[in-house]
Amino acid sequence: MFEQIFRKRCHIECHRNGPCPEERVRYLTHLQEEGCTEKEMRRVAGLLLPISRYVDVSQSDITSEQLDAAAEKWLNCRLRHRTSARQYGKQSFLCVANRWLRFLGRLQEPVRAEAFGPQVAIYVEYSTQQRGLTSATIESKLNHLQPFLLWLPVHDLHEVTPEHFSDYLCLEVAGRWSRVTIADWATVARCFFRFAEAQHWCMPGLAATISSPRLYTHEHLPRGPKWDEVQHLVASTSGDTPMDIRDRAMLLLLTAYGFRSGEVRHLRLDDIDWDQETIRVFRSKQRRTQYYPLIPAVGDAILRYIREVRPRTRYREIFFCSRYPHKPLTRGGLYAVVQGRFHKIGLILPHCGPHALRHSCATHLLAEGCLLKEIGDHLGHTSALSTQVYAKVDLHALREVSQMDLGELSSYAEASARRATPIYRKGAFEALQLVADFNLGGLL
Repeated sequence: MFEQIFRKRCHIECHRNGPCPEERVRYLTHLQEEGCTEKEMRRVAGLLLPISRYVDVSQSDITSEQLDAAAEKWLNCRLRHRTSARQYGKQSFLCVANRWLRFLGRLQEPVRAEAFGPQVAIYVEYSTQQRGLTSATIESKLNHLQPFLLWLPVHDLHEVTPEHFSDYLCLEVAGRWSRVTIADWATVARCFFRFAEAQHWCMPGLAATISSPRLYTHEHLPRGPKWDEVQHLVASTSGDTPMDIRDRAMLLLLTAYGFRSGEVRHLRLDDIDWDQETIRVFRSKQRRTQYYPLIPAVGDAILRYIREVRPRTRYREIFFCSRYPHKPLTRGGLYAVVQGRFHKIGLILPHCGPHALRHSCATHLLAEGCLLKEIGDHLGHTSALSTQVYAKVDLHALREVSQMDLGELSSYAEASARRATPIYRKGAFEALQLVADFNLGGLL
């Protein structure tokens, strides 16, 4: 293996005679099978040698503190006065050391701080088996719940009082969380403590004391870039660099089909039928599979990425990180790609992630004359309520409503009020008269 990486005989002998040669060769072989480039393997091999000298690899559980001390010792011998180089060198040393020792199974992984572990484990099992929640949903709920449980100054759920909820919101998150975030946290906490009440872990009625700000249905417009801005965004990926080729394929999937972030990230090679020209996507929320015709431009972009850019790897996902180690894109990785593309064209928006492009796709379809039912089917909505929010941006339909002749509504209101019982007659007439006299044109 060393003969394939290095050219000079002195370098080959140095690495061959160094500590733990078998473990280093095994890891380098693994990197080669993962599609690592020769340049990257040479860099990693150059760091594995000092790591094996300053870290006792024969130990079974090597802690992060030991790795940090070894990195400092190595830097003191190599880079004593160059501060910037020390910082980069330490980061590279720790990154390679963690991956190598994790591959060997000799790294002691840091334990995530958790509070009320047994109770949370039972709640997770209940959410999975009884409620049928997905792992992503449960993880999102725990991200809201665990910081509060860690903050609690008590060690028994029976000691939790309603004052703890108000103190947490006032002292810990005041000024940092929006109304939506507070409402999401309150929903998660209320659900957990309602389950805790059923298990007799806390005082009864505790969940009912968790209040949250009122959120109105469809109080905000769908926030997405305009369609000409979307076209500009896609056009910015017309280059021939590996990142341009990959980003173009992903942006076309997000804009043409309105896919969610997870649906693009989890797209696999088997999901595209090149003979039938169809693309298959698994809707995680609905737990069903949906098929789409493969648009030629999208298919060409994906095919070019697979042939020219996609690394050789054992994973079946289509899209990968551009840097080594080549792993399937994470949620944060795809968000960073889309956000970076927005910033590259000088477009700064309140929401510039993958989901904003989904809103743009729906708004564009509505402007083209598609029905809400058709848009909902295209986006994979099972309920019409999820698609109704886009009716607020259908300016053509709203203008038609504003130009309607509502004069006949007044006489209809008066006749209806006469037939109504006296107790409701006045209120019904006034309400319908208000609608008849209301001028919708001013809203546009």
